Amino acid sequence: MVSFYSIGWALGLAFHVWAKTITKAVVLFGDSYTDQSRQHSIINGTFPGKDYQEVFPPTDIAGDGGVQWPWYLGLYGSYTIWNYAVGGAVCSNVLTPLPSSFPDVIGGQTDWFIQDHVTSNGTKHQKLDMDPSEFVVIIFVGTNDVGVHSFVTDDENPQVSLVDLAGCQLQTIRNLYSLGARRFIINSLIPLQITRLYSNSSDPTIYFPAPHDGVAWNKRIFNFVHSLNALIRGGVATLSEEWRGTATVDMFDTYGLFEDMYNEPAKWFNGSIPPNVTGHCHQCPDPNDFTQCGIGDCTLAERDSYMWWDELHPSEQTGRNLAQEMWKKLTGASKY
Repeated sequence: MVSFYSIGWALGLAFHVWAKTITKAVVLFGDSYTDQSRQHSIINGTFPGKDYQEVFPPTDIAGDGGVQWPWYLGLYGSYTIWNYAVGGAVCSNVLTPLPSSFPDVIGGQTDWFIQDHVTSNGTKHQKLDMDPSEFVVIIFVGTNDVGVHSFVTDDENPQVSLVDLAGCQLQTIRNLYSLGARRFIINSLIPLQITRLYSNSSDPTIYFPAPHDGVAWNKRIFNFVHSLNALIRGGVATLSEEWRGTATVDMFDTYGLFEDMYNEPAKWFNGSIPPNVTGHCHQCPDPNDFTQCGIGDCTLAERDSYMWWDELHPSEQTGRNLAQEMWKKLTGASKY
């Protein structure tokens, strides 16, 4: 795999930000909220190689139980989708390493982008094979960084703060800018406190079957999410000013979108039963036994009524809603 840190060139791309841009492709980095199949490919022993595009069932399914939102985004906008997200990933394995150590956003996932889209002949003449005006980079990460086995459970590395997590996402943008990318969106963290995993219940879940203080977790995750979102928002504003006229950096209010879905479910969910934003479709009767997961799941006809697939992951219908609003964002029509 090509290493980002071994590439020491300046592309020197002249770029002009037009009043109107035509988006032809979307490049995504993140975790299981975005990944369609890369995590499963790694687990199954087939490390994703150059131009990996395994994104659609029945070969694989995503963390939402079906088709992940970037596929719908590509459908709505007729975009080519380059999805480098990996379930279980964090922004930096140096800052918040998880036991799985899947390729992180700033390192391994960026390496994949370089492998696919930056040509190299061993000289200073390096070239990005995409028109910077025709693609946008979207980063959607942070859930694992602040969650279990990290900040919520006090397992983060010593001397690592939320400031460092925000800095990682912003540095990733700077790194991609140096490679020639010029259009960026960072998705805010969702309101994790409304997920089953981080609710004020102390009952065990499949993602954390051990005893825990649900009330404390609920308060902590609320604090972490709001603080990290505020830090990233400030950084985005700084980069927007710094790169004014040469690049665009924006923030998508995923938090606000999920709040609206939670508070007004009838507008967003349309399955065969009334909307359900507190339960989840995918059931795991024994939190200590993954093999029992699926027993008691909602039916296919009911799926579109649920906001959540399981204790942590949004449903496919929630993903469709996100894709619809992101498409509007790229066309200048979304309030988020």
